[in-house]
Amino acid sequence: MVPHSLSRAIATLTSSLRLGSDWPLLALAAVIGVVMGSAALAFVGGMQRLEGLVGTLAEHGGPSLWVAIALPLLGAGLTGCLIWLLPSTFKGHGVSRVMFSVYRERARLPASLAVRQWAGSTATIASGGSAGPEGPIVAIGATVASRIAIWIGLDERTRTTLLGCGAAAGISAVFNAPIAGVFFVLEVILREFSMRTFTPIVVSSVIASATAQTILGSSEPIFGVGPALMGDLKFSLRDAPLYAALGAIVGLAAAGFALWMRWVHAWFDRLRMPVPVGPVAGAAVLVVMGAGWWMLQPPAGGAPSSGVGSVDGLPPFYGSGYALIDDVMRGKFLAVPESTASLAAMGVAAATLIGWALLKATATGMTLGSGGAGGLFAPSLVLGCLLGAAFGALTMGVPVIPDMPVLHGALTGMGAFVAAGTHAPLTGAFLVYELTQSYAVMLPLLLASVIAVIVARLVYRQSIYTAELVAFGVRLGGSSDQAIMSRVLVRDVALKPLVTVRETESAEAIVKRGEACGSTDFPVVDAKGRYCGMICGDDLNAALVWREAMPLLQASELAHADWKPLRPDHTLHEAMGRFTASGAPALAVVDPASGTLLGVLTRAQVISAYSRAVEDE
Repeated sequence: MVPHSLSRAIATLTSSLRLGSDWPLLALAAVIGVVMGSAALAFVGGMQRLEGLVGTLAEHGGPSLWVAIALPLLGAGLTGCLIWLLPSTFKGHGVSRVMFSVYRERARLPASLAVRQWAGSTATIASGGSAGPEGPIVAIGATVASRIAIWIGLDERTRTTLLGCGAAAGISAVFNAPIAGVFFVLEVILREFSMRTFTPIVVSSVIASATAQTILGSSEPIFGVGPALMGDLKFSLRDAPLYAALGAIVGLAAAGFALWMRWVHAWFDRLRMPVPVGPVAGAAVLVVMGAGWWMLQPPAGGAPSSGVGSVDGLPPFYGSGYALIDDVMRGKFLAVPESTASLAAMGVAAATLIGWALLKATATGMTLGSGGAGGLFAPSLVLGCLLGAAFGALTMGVPVIPDMPVLHGALTGMGAFVAAGTHAPLTGAFLVYELTQSYAVMLPLLLASVIAVIVARLVYRQSIYTAELVAFGVRLGGSSDQAIMSRVLVRDVALKPLVTVRETESAEAIVKRGEACGSTDFPVVDAKGRYCGMICGDDLNAALVWREAMPLLQASELAHADWKPLRPDHTLHEAMGRFTASGAPALAVVDPASGTLLGVLTRAQVISAYSRAVEDE
């Protein structure tokens, strides 16, 4: 029991700081940040140690190498058994599962989701499956926060905010990118930018990043790409078309990747294999790819003839791909320095990188489309890095266009691909900015990310996450409900034809007119044509009970004079407020300048207009 004096002191302090009643939520957000900062390190650290062991096994060559190449079969088998033991009705991965919880399950996530994501993704990725740990850590953080909120007994809105705190904390701790973690949750998961939601998510994200970096004793970004590698990047109007072109190319690729993942999911679903068998079938394709890759190597078993080195002795398309990103950004795939490379050499390098991107996309589709555990964030970063580096290599080889250094192309491609894949431009831009810790990349990043999102949405309306939701029958717009309802005006809706009745007309005459014109909603006007009220179908149905009195019952006696008409400049949000307050199924629309009746708006029309606006987002 808290002493009264302490309670009063806390109340005084919170009042002075103007925290109001939200300070417990901020305290919970900080606790979740500490918990997830520690949990993310344990999750990713354990996975990296296992990946290191597999890499060491591969480096020994001979039979050990082939055991390492075949390990995805074991990891997929373990994942399949785990999914079978801890089933879920939702067929999707971490982030989309969290989004489904927000929009269909009132932010309630089962504890089994965290166990399935932790163990399943570790088995999949550590054994060589092509996936990333970020989606699982988002799901783990969201589940932890959801269970805490349920245990405390918080309401749905607060529970949703805490779920966002857990998801942001996971991303923030893994990448040391608290800003990107915040925008990822706001743009992708919650799609809400209210101050009540924003503040606790920022607190949780920052605390998680600080916790992880305190435990590590370092502030190095995950790829080790700091200002020293960035060089002197100057962005001018002359460079804008080049980065815009890269954004368009990456946007096309991201849309193609989302379509590819959707097709692979559907293909494996049509096979109707038992739950534990699906991931193993996908892993078998990956193992065949890995075996083929090594069989095509030079006899000495060294680096591939393309010039791209292996990652810990394994094929580069195995695992999360972070080591491959590091190699590409450091230029290890080039046989000669960029400054002296010819167009032919750069063309070969670009073709090689594009080839590796196709292999990585195929490997990811086989791993996750078959039911393996893991996320799409890391593969998106890898694909963006490879495509951006290829674009930069081509510009360095062609003398008539400005040069885009391979490193800058790789970084811009990473941010743009994440932005286009998730339909979240700020997330992609700020993620790479925080990874590089260099403000020099921000302007080209923002330009390329916005262009990439526009192009990706033109090609395919869904992101890599919403595509999984659509397959499950859940469709989301690009904005929050209130934002859409506040943007569409009454004048934007095609109103029902106007059929007015005089206040002196009988109920019997109104029924006959309705039968003739097929209308059930009638604005009532006086002798001068001014609006007096509204009669709807329910009113006429009630009057039919006393059929003999209908010739004597006038419109003025049936009309709802308190149903105030709408104006053309009212928003759908305001219109729904009028409908809710009055209980009316339809309301008249009046020109405020002349007082002329323009038509009738129904609840059904508002819902239809909202649905169309969501589809157009």
